Amino acid sequence: MPIETQNSTVVVRAALDEYERNHIHRLLELLWDKRAVLLRWIVAGVVLAIVLRLLLPSKYQSTTRVLPSENTSEAMMLAGAAAGTGMPNLGMVSDLLGMKTPGALCAAILRSDAVLDGVINRLDLRKVYGIKDYDRTRQTLADLTIINEDKKSGIVTLSVTDHDRNRAAAIANAYVAELDNVLQTLNTSAAHREREFLEKRIDVVKQNLSAAEKQLGQFSSKNSALDIKEQGKAAFEVAGKIEGELVVAQSELQGLRQIYGPDHPRVKSAEARVAQLRATAGKLGSTSPQTDGDSGLFSISRLPVVGVTYADLFREVKVQETIYEALLKEYEISKVEEAKATPRLRVIDYGKAPSHRSGPRLLILGAVCVWGCFVLGLIIVIARYKWDEAAPDSPWKQLGVRVAGDVRQSFSSNGNSPD
Repeated sequence: MPIETQNSTVVVRAALDEYERNHIHRLLELLWDKRAVLLRWIVAGVVLAIVLRLLLPSKYQSTTRVLPSENTSEAMMLAGAAAGTGMPNLGMVSDLLGMKTPGALCAAILRSDAVLDGVINRLDLRKVYGIKDYDRTRQTLADLTIINEDKKSGIVTLSVTDHDRNRAAAIANAYVAELDNVLQTLNTSAAHREREFLEKRIDVVKQNLSAAEKQLGQFSSKNSALDIKEQGKAAFEVAGKIEGELVVAQSELQGLRQIYGPDHPRVKSAEARVAQLRATAGKLGSTSPQTDGDSGLFSISRLPVVGVTYADLFREVKVQETIYEALLKEYEISKVEEAKATPRLRVIDYGKAPSHRSGPRLLILGAVCVWGCFVLGLIIVIARYKWDEAAPDSPWKQLGVRVAGDVRQSFSSNGNSPD
């Protein structure tokens, strides 16, 4: 490079440095001279922050913390295996399988549409937020919700912000309830499938038992069969007693006839007694379904037929009862096993109505307002300085004067025009 060019470059750089130093010096001098104006802008920022703090609606934040069980990941894997079988509400499973920890799974489910829609419907948030469609309501709710997962402890923290402290707590607790509902829906463990099978089987056996009991009841009512063994024993005892009484009555009748003759009242009474005993004995030995009105027993001749039918019906009832009792025991066991395998949430902290508002915070609001007013005052001070320093024939200054005049004239004409 020629020596003249190098010298020129050095001179230009030195001039630029000198101009920059002078420019900074003039800027600092200007700020010091206008310190009172800038101070008023700072005070205005403080006043603006206080006014906004009083006018803006308060915000309250409610926080809940949950700890998912260790079997949550296993339940999600089982749900993923069953996703291809057409089970409902498993659209999110493919996304959940990439999660490594139960906390990450729960955090992902909390952000899902299934949980958000459940919370929206539970508290009617579309009406609260004044939004008709679900998409915008979900977005609004998601913007007001903060979900964090502690990877070391596995605790999932959920914070909800709302203008109503009680509603903030209600939304936080609704998230937990809907999360638990979704976990139950995704539960496809073997114990769950066994419980569902047993429920269907118990319904069938219960119907069979009811039908068997109904048939036995109808047969027993028709044939007066309550206890075949005891009734048969009682029938034989009564029959033997009646036969004995009949023999005695016949002997007495023969004696009375020989003593008093056939027309004596005692003979007539004895004959009536013998006829009654013979009729009773005939009923006990009859094949008719009618029973003896005095004894309430069915006939001895029908005991084999009634006993066999009664035994078959009674055996069917006992078989169905045994099956029903065994299924009930298995059902209770399956419910216990399902409870062990079901992913559950342990709620560490339920959402509570906060006693203090979380926003807007006066310090943050004050810092933003003060800084904004200071920057605005700084821009105005520098702009006025540049305006005053500009030459009268500067095209930018002439344009500014022209624009200001037109604006002033426009306002004047609007103010003088009739209403």
